[in-house]
Amino acid sequence: MTYVIVSLDRSRSGPLLRALRGARLLPPLVHPWGSHHAYEELLTQPRSLAILDVPDERWSPGLERRVGLLRRLAPVIALVPEGTDAADLLDAGADNVLTRNMPVEELAVRLATERRSLASAGPVPHEQCSPPASMLPHHGSQRLLLRLLLSDRRPWCCHDLSQLLGTAEQPLNRAALRARLDRLHSVLEPLGLALTRSGAWKRLFYTVVPSAEDRAVTRP
Repeated sequence: MTYVIVSLDRSRSGPLLRALRGARLLPPLVHPWGSHHAYEELLTQPRSLAILDVPDERWSPGLERRVGLLRRLAPVIALVPEGTDAADLLDAGADNVLTRNMPVEELAVRLATERRSLASAGPVPHEQCSPPASMLPHHGSQRLLLRLLLSDRRPWCCHDLSQLLGTAEQPLNRAALRARLDRLHSVLEPLGLALTRSGAWKRLFYTVVPSAEDRAVTRP
């Protein structure tokens, strides 16, 4: 099982993660929240595990929402400051919540145990398959957005996509998100798919479905 580390503050994650790498546990790269590379790795590697590092308490408000968003991509272990209430994070979908300031040796053992447990359970299947690489958009942000929409048949809320694709400090601008979504129509059409939108203008939901032409052909 591959670890993918996502930090809400890479500079403050450094000391702990360097210590854990000394235990030959974690990969050398720490991704910031919103990293296209991190999300693509979680979506394309069949046995991946997201480690969300939360360096301090200022990230506590809304943390369960971030956990829930990552959990749509892969299993999640949250490393949190001492005193963080784990119940909300577990309810949001975290596979475990570990205190990041426990002794490094103990934390390394706990993470290794979690990895073995999750690996034995097998990968979490994504509900839709990614199209052939030749049909994926060349632009990284468009390719990631397409994979996100194809990975889960449940609708994606515009607010969730904005937070997932933005930085830790600032969600992606709604106008920029809308422009990216609009550009996907030309990619989905050759695949026999269409992007649907529902809800009110302040809270829109996006889902990829078979196109109207495909439904007409397969209708008995």
